[in-house]
Amino acid sequence: METWGVWLVALGVIVAGAAAVFAWVQAHAAVETLKDAREARDEAQASAEESARLAGEANAAFIRQAEAQEEANRIKREEMTPKDWSAGEVGESKYRVSNSSGEVLLVSEFDVTPDATANLLTIESSHQDGRYEYGDTFTFYVAQIWGPSPEKLTIRYRRESDPEDDWRVFHISL
Repeated sequence: METWGVWLVALGVIVAGAAAVFAWVQAHAAVETLKDAREARDEAQASAEESARLAGEANAAFIRQAEAQEEANRIKREEMTPKDWSAGEVGESKYRVSNSSGEVLLVSEFDVTPDATANLLTIESSHQDGRYEYGDTFTFYVAQIWGPSPEKLTIRYRRESDPEDDWRVFHISL
């Protein structure tokens, strides 16, 4: 073989070797880039999951805050709304109860606790139909005897504007 052929083969081997090295460097760089991309993808997925968890916690906290605000608003409305009934002692064992609600109240029953003492409490009212306009009153007396005495009078009533099955109760401790 001639010299120029040897040089040509040698040059081809060198060029092929250089191309192989270049291809290996490029492949190694591509593998490293792929590895970095997979790590970035995994980190992004972990971040997304953490973000979703934190968003869920923030949402739950927001819901609790909204419920607490609703409860605070309800309590404030209750404080600003007059009580349905006001009661006070007006004499020895004599009490007067007034409709202080600003609305018509419909009384369905009076209940004495304990039951065995019900005959010791007498209610005087001109409202036999159980309808008490704003400012209307009734009076009750508690007989004083030896032995058990009434402990509580419970009024079962509803506002005229309430649904017919929405009864409320008002307790008077004696």
